[in-house]
Amino acid sequence: MKNFYLIPNTDKPEAVRFSLLVQKYIEEHGGQAVNASHRMMNGHVDPDDVPAEMECVITLGGDGTIIQAARDLARLQLPIIGINLGTLGFMAEVSTEQYENALDVLMNDRHLVDERMMLRGRIYRNHELIYDGLALNDITLHASGEFRAVKYELLVNDEHLARYFADGIVISTPTGSTGYNLSAGGPIVMPSAELMTATAVNPHTMLQRSIILPDNVRVTLKLVEREDQTANVYLDGSVYKNFRLGDEIMVEKAAQKVKFIKLAKDSFIEVLRTKLEN
Repeated sequence: MKNFYLIPNTDKPEAVRFSLLVQKYIEEHGGQAVNASHRMMNGHVDPDDVPAEMECVITLGGDGTIIQAARDLARLQLPIIGINLGTLGFMAEVSTEQYENALDVLMNDRHLVDERMMLRGRIYRNHELIYDGLALNDITLHASGEFRAVKYELLVNDEHLARYFADGIVISTPTGSTGYNLSAGGPIVMPSAELMTATAVNPHTMLQRSIILPDNVRVTLKLVEREDQTANVYLDGSVYKNFRLGDEIMVEKAAQKVKFIKLAKDSFIEVLRTKLEN
């Protein structure tokens, strides 16, 4: 591949500066690089701004930059690779010291492509769709306002499964299993798996267990009992506020997938081992 779309974290001047080095290297080696830094609004990229000939997206920042790019450009289905300018992440696998070698691998088509599932979250109020979005990592329902916990019901394919009194719940993809899901006590899942995990956040019970669900089910969450309790819904950290009694959020596997470029077959295992050893 020769045509690259560069997306730096515009909140980090060093990421923008480094994107210029990457752009220069690509162009000096016969490729084309379009830098999105001047086109971005509040950290977002518009898929309509991406030239049709682009073959790959390179993010410069951390895992958050990759996640936002994956959501923004989901319909384009371009493979993504991240150059890491932050702390050790699970997705941005290329260090600043390795970037020239990584670009050589890409431009000579010696890379691998790893597909990851995404989630689609839709919020309904009075049976009317009021929000629709994608998430690569997780969709989270969390108590808001003066309430430290909320009571909610979990349904699978419209069948009641459980009722919780907790701070919230995380519905996670395998990619997101090492994020908030892990902090809430959920399992680590290999990112190539096709499943969802449901992990309650600080449940008011002596028993806490995550639920592993296949990728072909629809999960529904709704608040129960108290009209004055409210919650927020987060899709990869992007917040939808004032989820209230009577609202429903339906979570299912998205039609879109994210394509990640991998330079080493076992890179996730290596990063996971490093994390566990620290």
